[in-house]
Amino acid sequence: MMSPKRVPTAFGAVLLVLFACLFPGSLLSQDKMTPDQKTWLEDVSPIITKMEREVFLKLRTNAERDKFIVFFWRMRDPTPDTTENEFKKEYMGRVRFADQTFGHESPKRGSQTERGYFYLLLGPPLERHFYTTNSEIYPLELWFYKGAQEYGLPDYFYLIFYQPEGLGDYRLFSPGIEGPEKLVIPQMSVDTSQRSTAYQIIKEKVNSELASATISYLPGDRPGGLGSFSSDNILASIKQLPEKKYSDAYARSYLSYKDFIETEYADHFLSSAFQAKVLKAGGQPFLHWAIEPEKMNFGTQASSIYASFELVLRLENSRGLPIFERTEEIPLKLTAEQYKAHERQRFAFQDLLAVIPGEYRALFLLKNKTAKDFTSFEFKISIPGAGQSRLSSPLLFHSREAVPEAQRANLMAFTLGGFQYLIGARNEFLPAETLGVCFQAWNVAGLKLPGPPSFVLEIFSVETGKSLGSYPLPEAIAAGDDPSTVTVMGNFSLSGVKPGYYRAEVSALAPSGQKVLSDKENFIVLAQPYPFLPWVYARMHGPFPGAEHLRVLGTQYFLAQDYGRARGALEGALRAKDDPASRLLLAKSLFGLGRFQESLDQALPLYERAPDREAGKVIALDYAALKDWTSALNYLEKLMAEATEVSVLNLAAEGYLNLGRPEKALPLLQKSLSLVPDQPPIKDLEEKTRRRLGQK
Repeated sequence: MMSPKRVPTAFGAVLLVLFACLFPGSLLSQDKMTPDQKTWLEDVSPIITKMEREVFLKLRTNAERDKFIVFFWRMRDPTPDTTENEFKKEYMGRVRFADQTFGHESPKRGSQTERGYFYLLLGPPLERHFYTTNSEIYPLELWFYKGAQEYGLPDYFYLIFYQPEGLGDYRLFSPGIEGPEKLVIPQMSVDTSQRSTAYQIIKEKVNSELASATISYLPGDRPGGLGSFSSDNILASIKQLPEKKYSDAYARSYLSYKDFIETEYADHFLSSAFQAKVLKAGGQPFLHWAIEPEKMNFGTQASSIYASFELVLRLENSRGLPIFERTEEIPLKLTAEQYKAHERQRFAFQDLLAVIPGEYRALFLLKNKTAKDFTSFEFKISIPGAGQSRLSSPLLFHSREAVPEAQRANLMAFTLGGFQYLIGARNEFLPAETLGVCFQAWNVAGLKLPGPPSFVLEIFSVETGKSLGSYPLPEAIAAGDDPSTVTVMGNFSLSGVKPGYYRAEVSALAPSGQKVLSDKENFIVLAQPYPFLPWVYARMHGPFPGAEHLRVLGTQYFLAQDYGRARGALEGALRAKDDPASRLLLAKSLFGLGRFQESLDQALPLYERAPDREAGKVIALDYAALKDWTSALNYLEKLMAEATEVSVLNLAAEGYLNLGRPEKALPLLQKSLSLVPDQPPIKDLEEKTRRRLGQK
């Protein structure tokens, strides 16, 4: 294999030219938060969830932050179909009131004081009593609220804010920790440090209701001892309100889907159930997946019912770099009869994807472009390499159907050994059902057991941890196209199993009975029947190895910078079917391997047939690497005439410098720096070029 050749000074930009379209975010600098964004984060600090705050602080650009703020308010809008966000209007009114009312004794804005925090979070109290001029106690306020039991609050409760020793900010008072003695002004004739004495002073000389609140924030509570645990529980529940009251499900995947979702979708995030399994076909691991939105919204047109979906699938490696990304349109058109027949069923999208070995984070985003709603899901997956001994995660199914003989070579989600397995992403079953279990055992021979393994299924109650029994799985069939993969299947009757949460654990046993491999999957036994099997939309793919799957693998290897394997996969894809996209990616892979002339041989015919910008870049790179700067500039000039790209400007400048034409290079370097000032090597090159031309 030829190793990459050393290239001229600024030619480190060569790979940036090649990869700029593939890693568009890798060169983005981080914007500083604007004053308005900092103020917003302060304003919403009482109602923002921990997850939302973490995500917001990770955003790199102000555009991303502004979009997040729109999502934040829309997710709290009680009537998203109207133009006005009533929650935002009312909340910002609280901010203005707090700033005007609570900041007089503090250097902070009123909304950032302790009184401001609770006012923003809880809203105005039912009653607000002032004790600011009483000679017995320090200045304080008694607030009385109506609570909400669904969030862990009592029907009614108090809060007290006081000015310690009559100076500075008002602070929240804690009955359990501080007690009434903290509120009473010391007197020469009485020991006010005693709790009972301080309580009596407040009760007899100030107000009996206030005295009760200094002992407990729960009306009618009469705690003994030092203080009230009820008060501590009330304060803890108040501070947990954002986590209980506001859904932050949208924020969990925002960093991944922010570039794909427009703000008009913000108030229509749908939860969904998702299931993913790694299963092999022809020795190649495939990711099988199913996504079931909680509901489906359709439009109507004449007698048809329709919806247009967009599916985004993205895989990232352990460094956060994408190794695959695909966006596809899914148009659905139903007759009224079809819709009526399935309206009580959930809808499921199912598909599969060939994936190279490694550890990845997968993101799925499903947009309903008709109803302007979306759902997303992300998870970590481990794709086994060749020779790894493992069991796949068990697939729990309701039934299976034989695939017609003519279609058995093709691939479809959750299809194995000539059977299509019917699954639900929620793994919900009925007590009268039979639970089907299917999984694959990979490279068991690599364990070097003294004899063939056996396979068992054991069912556990998640609630109690007790086993319901262990059952042998005798149906184990080696794949004809991959003897190292064994498909194991069995059934378990749920008759007599009580509704609840359970775990199915599958194991491979050595001849001695020792457990050598295992994996598990949870499931639910329902108390009441309902239509839980989804109506499935799934595509059929050609067999493996085929051009479609090899092109996908070639793309992943290329983005993982494994150019040798990328080359092998793409050459296989081209042998099966000539395709310009595969040929262009092969040219890029050959460039990555340092095989510049071979790369040129692939890219030139593509450009001659249809002048493609990406092919032009590869050709320019190849000529530059071969030090044929005149030919490289021929293509670079065409690229610069079409559009402005910093990396193309830099490479063209390098070409003119190599040809001894600094007067042509300098304007390109200056333009590059005007677009992206933070380029130290290009700045140095620009200064050297100016000196070369006798300029200061």
